[in-house]
Amino acid sequence: MFRELNNPRVYEQIVDQIKRLIEEGKLRPNDRLPPERDLAQQLGCSRTSLREACRVLESEGLIVSKPGGGRYIQKVDQRLILKYQVNPIDVIEISTVIQFLEAREVLEPKIAEIACERATEEDIEKMGRALVLMKEKLKKPEEEIDADSNFHLSLAQATHNFVFVSFMDSNLNLYRQVRKQTLQKAERYSESFQEHNEILEAVKRRDKAAAMEAMKIHLNNLRSNVLGLLTQKN
Repeated sequence: MFRELNNPRVYEQIVDQIKRLIEEGKLRPNDRLPPERDLAQQLGCSRTSLREACRVLESEGLIVSKPGGGRYIQKVDQRLILKYQVNPIDVIEISTVIQFLEAREVLEPKIAEIACERATEEDIEKMGRALVLMKEKLKKPEEEIDADSNFHLSLAQATHNFVFVSFMDSNLNLYRQVRKQTLQKAERYSESFQEHNEILEAVKRRDKAAAMEAMKIHLNNLRSNVLGLLTQKN
């Protein structure tokens, strides 16, 4: 069923192939994908490329990983996921989005706190550049989302803790999908920019309490916007 790959950007081909198999009905909800080693062998790719593809598919709500139980096709309307024009949040399970937000609410205030201790001048300049770009790209949605997500990634990098960086980096795809929907309104984008700026200013002052509080406020507003959107769509 799976075909061998031959493109340098292998993970993208894996994503496209699995999407096509779903669209053709050859993979259905609750179907289990072959074990990682076997599937990588069938595709003729590395397990690293396969894992990258699976991260993308998970972030889009197409597959779900179960600890010790492999990867399964997700129980969502696959026909909607495979159409470009569909709002990504429409097809991501509400529980998945809430779990994502909960994880961020636990980790990111701590990330902000540690960044106050460890951020170098170079780290702070990098976060500042992300905010400048965010402000400049107000009228270009795709670019402004990248700037917003880059700020959070830069903040994680300022902790000099690879686990925090890995968390943010591996979840950027889902992060962009969520942020793209919540920052479409100019007033919310402006509010979000100010929230990011307050986080950065607190880090500059090495004020841990203020940085954590600013991050909590930002994430609380994000949760309110996302859940409000989900309520409207469901």
